[in-house]
Amino acid sequence: LPGAHPPQRDAVAECALELRRIGDKADLRQRILNLIAKLFCPKT
Repeated sequence: LPGAHPPQRDAVAECALELRRIGDKADLRQRILNLIAKLFCPKT
């Protein structure tokens, strides 16, 4: 049926959301590390 929603797509979408969340956390951690590096090494 064309109207049927395949569960695989739901799993992929959920996985993509989770990866995006992980990516956001990794990005935030990288920003914090960059900020700390700037604070401790103002020359760079």
